[in-house]
Amino acid sequence: MTRKRTEAERQRYRAALDSMATLPRIVFLLHSLDALSYEEIALRIGDDIPAVERHFATALKHLVREIDGPLP
Repeated sequence: MTRKRTEAERQRYRAALDSMATLPRIVFLLHSLDALSYEEIALRIGDDIPAVERHFATALKHLVREIDGPLP
């Protein structure tokens, strides 16, 4: 079951997305919201699958760092 996000959580999430570099943000949104595969994203952005994987990992690290604070 998914819990409802508070307004403060939504604002932190939005701020984290807004402060993310362009390619990681695009890859994250295409994969997470549009449910595109890495292969489909690679074709859309004109890059290879390993690059898409790196961009997605960068996006996740950025979100964790911005929302939860730095990793130990």
